[in-house]
Amino acid sequence: MNTLAEATPASINCPSHEQTQCLLGAVLKLVPDAIVGTDLDGRITLFNAAAERVFGHSSTSVQGEPIEILIPVRLRAGHREAQQRFAHNGGDTRMMGLRRVKGLRADGQEIDLEGYIRHVKLPQGEWSLVSLHDVTARLQAETQLQHSRAQLAELTRKLMTQERVLVKRLAQVLHDQLGQTLAAIRMCHETIIALETAETPSDFHRLHERLGTLIGQAITQVRQVLVDLRPPLLEEQGLSVALDNELRNRAQAAPQMDITIHVPPNLEIMRWPAEVEYAAFMVVREAVENALRHSGADAIEVDLTGGSLSLHLTVSDNGVGLPEGAGLSVGHLGILGMQERAQAVGASVSCTRAQERGTRVTFHWQCLS
Repeated sequence: MNTLAEATPASINCPSHEQTQCLLGAVLKLVPDAIVGTDLDGRITLFNAAAERVFGHSSTSVQGEPIEILIPVRLRAGHREAQQRFAHNGGDTRMMGLRRVKGLRADGQEIDLEGYIRHVKLPQGEWSLVSLHDVTARLQAETQLQHSRAQLAELTRKLMTQERVLVKRLAQVLHDQLGQTLAAIRMCHETIIALETAETPSDFHRLHERLGTLIGQAITQVRQVLVDLRPPLLEEQGLSVALDNELRNRAQAAPQMDITIHVPPNLEIMRWPAEVEYAAFMVVREAVENALRHSGADAIEVDLTGGSLSLHLTVSDNGVGLPEGAGLSVGHLGILGMQERAQAVGASVSCTRAQERGTRVTFHWQCLS
């Protein structure tokens, strides 16, 4: 078959048919996809340069051969019947998108292909033309990506589990040891104060008062750390009660903010898997914290819906909102943390701009088993 360089100068003197053949040959060489043509008997009549690269056969070696030589042996049964049915039912022209199909290279390697098949009627006869694109490398990359994501999700899940265990242990130590030590210090201090007399120097009184204040601050701080580390009521009474308690505490600390939670009566005592409840609680806590710090809002609403096999939480505020087009790509580490927590338990998190103003963070979990 002539090349484009050969066809161009000679085309002026070529008869019309030869000129068409020259142009067709040049076009087929330029096409990046494999083009394979067969007659009605399924024998190869056309095999372009891209097909040679994809399948590893030369054009001359496959001329007149059945198309099945390009298909893995285990998949050849019934292929010719399907091809003939397509050719005879195709009418004048018909194009059909191929689902992902397997191909066979000359060296025995199987490859993945996508493309189109078209039945054409020409004066020289009827053909089936197949345009194929090798997607083997893309599918391998997708498979590797899915595998990497699965590994990352499993690692994140393990880290979240370790976090829960470590946090529980740390909270226990703070409560049982440091908390008890501070309580003993306070008792000793109160005993010393009770033993003071009128002759005790005034400087000692001032120091005792200062020490009492510091002990009270330390006890308060330890209690707050315990609340932050181990969400109160979550393990004992569930997500709804724990969220209600959390938001009440936040409302007391920020009286200028209207913080509300809406829970249907049938979900007030509903329990979900412990890891799901923990992830959902931490996502809501982070979303509320972000709203308090960055949104400029004066109202935050938390809505809990779902059922025994699903959980849906929405945290909405009426603040400045995210920039147009921003979402989880906004790059804030808090948002990234929420997403990782959700993925670790098979849930999802989205962060969007509300229609009028403000930001909406949603957590959604669905039991798949």
